[in-house]
Amino acid sequence: LGTSRWLLMDIAITLVELPECHVFKIPPRQSAAGYKAEDWKDYHIWTGKCKVVGKGEVCEIMLEDPNTGELFASCPVNANEEENSNTVEPCLDSGRFFVLRVEDGSGRHAFIGIGFQERGAAFDFKVALADFKAGVKRDKQAQQAPLIQASNTDYSLKDGQKIVVNLKGKNKVEEKKVSAYQQAVGGVAPSAPAGVAKSGLSLAPPPGAKKGGISAIAPPPGGKKAAWKSSSTTGAAPQQQTATTTQAQKKDSIDDILGL
Repeated sequence: LGTSRWLLMDIAITLVELPECHVFKIPPRQSAAGYKAEDWKDYHIWTGKCKVVGKGEVCEIMLEDPNTGELFASCPVNANEEENSNTVEPCLDSGRFFVLRVEDGSGRHAFIGIGFQERGAAFDFKVALADFKAGVKRDKQAQQAPLIQASNTDYSLKDGQKIVVNLKGKNKVEEKKVSAYQQAVGGVAPSAPAGVAKSGLSLAPPPGAKKGGISAIAPPPGGKKAAWKSSSTTGAAPQQQTATTTQAQKKDSIDDILGL
């Protein structure tokens, strides 16, 4: 619940309620530096509950009887007071003891010491006061901040106007999707990688094979040295006849030399 809402509704909010608080009568201040709990630990006068209630810009530290709720003393704390004010002073020698400036409502005031048995209770007491002051300061700054004026420029689309948004990389994604679809339905053949024919997958010919057709297959052992050729190969018969004639001429020449 924000402090600004307290100002609007003018209601009291309990910030913290501590069931056990000890009150002491304190002697006059011995040093300008501050109070020491060691100086008045033997002057205990009352035990009850401590309640911190915030309303508007003022929170009130109320010491009440735990059984009847009767108010023993009250210490008003203004959220706009200086940090070095003497309304609530921590003791120099202990974090569990404080000195309060209490008032009776008629303008008279006095200083009393309070202490908590547990350090957690003392911590909650300090945090409640600090949060209240910070909340009031924050809400006052928010109320004083200038309001942002709305612009009078008309940003609505006129008749026929369109907004075009170009998303980076979207066109490439769409092209990949179209290409994949066309390949799936056979619309566009995929580009063949290096070494692969466009008409289909083809293996490299074995060593010694002819580039124009199917390579000759070696004859079986003991078979004739006739050339195996493909029926689809044209021009293979003239080449074979020429090779046979050349071999015959060479044999005749050797027979002439030997006198056979």
